[in-house]
Amino acid sequence: METTEATIVTNTCVAPEHEAEFAAWQAEMIRVVETFPGFEDWQVIPPFPPTQVDWVIVQRFATPEQAHRWLSSTERADMVRRIQPVLVGDDAVNIFVGSPGPEKVEETTAVIMTKVAPDAEADFLAWQKRLDAAQSKFPGYLGCEVQPPVPGFQEHFVTMLKFDSSEHLNAWLTSSERLAILDESTKFVEKSVIRQARSGFGNWFAFGAQRQGMAPAWKNNYIVLLGLYPIVMLEIVFLNPYLHWMPTPIGNFIGNIISVGVLGWPVIWLLSKWFAWWLVPTAEPNKGKDIGGAILVLLIIAIMGLIFYFIGFPVANVDSI
Repeated sequence: METTEATIVTNTCVAPEHEAEFAAWQAEMIRVVETFPGFEDWQVIPPFPPTQVDWVIVQRFATPEQAHRWLSSTERADMVRRIQPVLVGDDAVNIFVGSPGPEKVEETTAVIMTKVAPDAEADFLAWQKRLDAAQSKFPGYLGCEVQPPVPGFQEHFVTMLKFDSSEHLNAWLTSSERLAILDESTKFVEKSVIRQARSGFGNWFAFGAQRQGMAPAWKNNYIVLLGLYPIVMLEIVFLNPYLHWMPTPIGNFIGNIISVGVLGWPVIWLLSKWFAWWLVPTAEPNKGKDIGGAILVLLIIAIMGLIFYFIGFPVANVDSI
């Protein structure tokens, strides 16, 4: 039997100088939401200018009622109030109700928020069908999901539009075909806002498109280890000597802020691209490739360890000659 779940998608823009603070706050927010009944999973997608200027936070709950309970909770309100000073503009919080997709895949998504004139919903939905028929013919189209307004919370229609790349998505968004169809909606659409995410939401939504596999947790952990190790070692060798006068908890906190910021962008993004052949295989499961990729990651870490050993202890090496 198909289950009906609720997924909350939040787009928020953070002042660049406060991104490390926001990342730390987001980690705390995850610990808070995990305690709520019905919470199932989450994903945080960092900005990728100029295509995506927002942080995109995705949270899934077992039922719409449990998602609404979280959205209206005092715990969430308190957390949002704390981070508000570092945000730029207003958040866009949207909720999607439906079943999840069967698997995960990386893709590019546009979240389109449309305010429809009163008593014009039927016209909008008929127009949306014509729009979807046109965009489905464009290269890279993966699917489209339209959610109606939610009384008391969400006054607009929300459309989740997926393409396999930002190039294909932007080609459709700027196409003459789309602009011509948009002209038809001026009589019943009062306002429309588009926010993009460079990465799709995997299996968070069922769009009816064929999915490819995505990396299991242990592979993601390997990539985090590969990215975090050189950052920490560089801090130990080059940064810590300048922080030795500080109390250890403060010095470590500064180092952690730098580590989180650099790891989130651009290290993990770059490693995800370079190791896509291993993280996101397109063929059937291959144990040989899985093991080979893991060995490669460990080998790279070992080589970096030797390099950092000679960088970090030059005096010991001279004395031993």
